[in-house]
Amino acid sequence: MITELQRYKAEKRKYLDFLLSFKYDFFLRAEGWQSWKRISELNLDDVVNNINLHREILPNEIVFDIDAEDWQSCYELAVKLEEKLNEFKIPFNRWTSGNFLHYHVFLDDNYLKKKEVEGRFNMKWLHDLIFDYFEGIKKKEFSIEDVRQLLVQTHKSIGLFIAKSIGNSKNAKIDAQKFGLKTLIRLEGCKNEKTNAFKSFLSELPRQQVFIKNSWNVAFPEKVNLWRPEVEDYYSLFIYAYNRFVKPPHSKSFRTFEIFSKTKIPWIEKLLEMSFKDGRKRLIELVILPYLVTHKGLAVEDAVNIVYDWALNNHEVEPIRMKGRTMSTTGLLNYIRYHAKYAKNRGIRPLSLENMEKWFSDCPEILNAVKTEKMI
Repeated sequence: MITELQRYKAEKRKYLDFLLSFKYDFFLRAEGWQSWKRISELNLDDVVNNINLHREILPNEIVFDIDAEDWQSCYELAVKLEEKLNEFKIPFNRWTSGNFLHYHVFLDDNYLKKKEVEGRFNMKWLHDLIFDYFEGIKKKEFSIEDVRQLLVQTHKSIGLFIAKSIGNSKNAKIDAQKFGLKTLIRLEGCKNEKTNAFKSFLSELPRQQVFIKNSWNVAFPEKVNLWRPEVEDYYSLFIYAYNRFVKPPHSKSFRTFEIFSKTKIPWIEKLLEMSFKDGRKRLIELVILPYLVTHKGLAVEDAVNIVYDWALNNHEVEPIRMKGRTMSTTGLLNYIRYHAKYAKNRGIRPLSLENMEKWFSDCPEILNAVKTEKMI
C-alpha cells in the first residue's frame, strides 16, 4: 500500500517530468551549494528528496510572486490578478508559496509555432524588431543566444505589463524581479525556509492563509494549465511589452496594426460578402468590427462605413432589432460607431474560427458559411 510520503514523491517526480518536457536544462539552487547546478547534472531522485530547492523560471514561463504584509492584502491583489489574467484568456496555476502566493503561467510555445506555420504567419516584423533592437543598443554583432535572451525578456515583460496594469497596493505587491532573466523561484513541493511551510498547489483562491507543514500533505495539479493563445493575440501582447519595457530609447516602435494589417482572414472577408437573418449584431461586435479596426488597423470611421453598408444589406433581408424593436438606420449607425470605438479602445481581436461554433451555435446559416470556408 502506497504511503502519503511515497505519493508526495511520486507526484513531485511527475511534476519535474512536466517541467523537463519543455526541453530546457534549467538551474537549481540549494542552501550550501557553492553555485547553481543544471538539472541535467543532478540525479532526479536526489531532487525529489530535497525539500529546500529553488529553480530557474523557465524561458516560456511567467511567474507572478505576490508578497504582502497580511493575507487580506494578498487576497485582494490576487483577485485583481486573476481577473486580469482571465480578461486576457491566460490560464494560470495557483500555488501557496509556503507563505503567500505564486501564479505560474506556462506558454505552450510548440503550439504557438504550429499555429504560425498553419497560418503561414509572416514573421518579417520579428526579424525587423530584432535588428532594430541591437542597432538601438549599438551592438553590431550578436549571437543566437543574444536573440534568444531578447525574445525571452520580451515574453516575460508581458507579465510585467499585466502586473503594472493592476498595480500594487499599500500592503501587497507583485515582485517585479521575477520578470527578469535567470531568476529563481521556490521549486514546487519544497519548503519555505522562513515559515517551514511547503509550496502547494491550490485549486481555488482561499479566504484564509494556507500553511502546509508536512510534505505528504502537499498537493500537485492533476493537469497543468498551458497557455495556448491565438497567434495574433500573443504577438499583440508581445509587441506591446517590447515597446513599453524592452525597446531601446531611440529605436523604432512596432505597431500591431502595421504587422497584421496585410493579413486577410478569408472566412471573415467571405462573411462580409453575405447577408444573414440571425446573429448579425454578434457578428458586428465579435467578428467584423474587431477584424477591421484591430486586425486590419482601419480608421474607426472607415470601418463604420464598411459595416454600416453591410448592416443595411442585412437590414433589408431581415430587420435588425434591439431589445425587441426594429432599429432605425440612424440607430444602427450609432450602434456600429459605438462598438467600433469600443473595439479600438479595448484592442478587441476577432473571434477565432475555432470559437465561432461556441458563439454562433444557434445560427446555422453563419456556421455553414464558415464551415464551407474552412474546407476550402
